[in-house]
Amino acid sequence: WWRRVPRGRGVVPAPMSSTVSAPDFATMVRERDYITLGAAMQYAAADLPAAKRRAACGCYVCYSPLCSGCCLGLSCLINFCGCCLMYNPFLCACPADVPGSWTCTDLKGIVYHLVPVDDRGTLAFFSEHQLQGRGDGLKVSCYCSKLCS
Repeated sequence: WWRRVPRGRGVVPAPMSSTVSAPDFATMVRERDYITLGAAMQYAAADLPAAKRRAACGCYVCYSPLCSGCCLGLSCLINFCGCCLMYNPFLCACPADVPGSWTCTDLKGIVYHLVPVDDRGTLAFFSEHQLQGRGDGLKVSCYCSKLCS
């Protein structure tokens, strides 16, 4: 990354290679890196097999992108006939316009999104106050990896 310039001219950064590319979506999810709501919804709508949509049901372990090896806790999701999704003790989300994802807004104006991000059942959880309006640019809050059905 750094190279020495001959004859005592100091150290300068090496030129950036044009072949360096951003990691693909699957790699970012596997490594629990930050993804955006727009990318997650695009994956759920276009790349997720139809059989894997609305299949969220069971026990999940939640991880933060900030510390991908640290467990944030457990969450159990109950899917009511493919319609509403109940998660944590008393939170419920309804199907969103994007296939395979759920959304809700609580009484304080916080919008929640749960979006499937791989074919193993991993869900990405996004939340923000509706007045913040980051929309598709909103970054993932945590990943929920499926333990059992």
